[in-house]
Amino acid sequence: MKPASLGANHHGEILGVQEAGNCRIFSSRHSPGLVVPKHSHHHDCIGFVLDGQCAESIDARVLDLSQHKVFFRPAGEVHANKSGRAGLHCLIAEVAVGWLQHVRDCAPFPTRPACVQDASLTWLSTRLYQEFRLGEFASPLVIEGLLLEIAAGFVHQQRADRGGLSPIWLRRAKEVLHAHSHEPLHLSTVADWVGIHPVHLAREFRKHHGCSVGQYLRRLRVESASHKLVESDSPLAAIAVEVGFANQAHFCRIFKAVTGISPAQYRAVSSAANYRHDASIVKDVFTRP
Repeated sequence: MKPASLGANHHGEILGVQEAGNCRIFSSRHSPGLVVPKHSHHHDCIGFVLDGQCAESIDARVLDLSQHKVFFRPAGEVHANKSGRAGLHCLIAEVAVGWLQHVRDCAPFPTRPACVQDASLTWLSTRLYQEFRLGEFASPLVIEGLLLEIAAGFVHQQRADRGGLSPIWLRRAKEVLHAHSHEPLHLSTVADWVGIHPVHLAREFRKHHGCSVGQYLRRLRVESASHKLVESDSPLAAIAVEVGFANQAHFCRIFKAVTGISPAQYRAVSSAANYRHDASIVKDVFTRP
């Protein structure tokens, strides 16, 4: 028999909540090793793993909800969870039926549980978290816009990863970019490694991933830099070179273009109050000259 939907306690410790249009956004933390038995939730949700890891069991499947992955879970889907050694910290958007139907009227958004990892989705979700913590008057409007972008990116990634639509050589090209993102790379070099003409690689990569090879590579470098900004005290110049940027100025320019804030602001926001919801601290970081 299908278990009844359980209460909000199964979202773990709630760190902050915001309403945005037809969506409810909240940040939650699960303690290390927490086991949550089979249950379901009343609302469709889109989630982003900020830190930690959790194994989510659904029927015979186990989804690995790990750092920087984006996941979708339909309303009423029965599942069980077990947090990893570091626990789980995530941002979850509960969306109304009408909101999701509007998305599906425009694109084939998934109807089954799914989990993806993609540089573009990581940065949209990171911006969503930053806006959630900022808590300004215009934040609900910005949050709803970012959620729509995340939904569109989710659809695009699912379509690209579906069997038969993404050639093996294109998946290899993506693997090359991930493995060598910190090195100087040229389109012709990647094309040679996968045995495809550069023009064909450029055209098919944009078709399947919605951006150029160069844009994807820059996002990977920014994603790598973001980890180092939070996990270390290394100076910006050192991080810039380590992740593949020419120098600190180049790093700062690209980082702000992708995330909307500078590396220094990102480090301050991510470190503030140990991920606690403190709108005054975040607002000060964003508004200081």
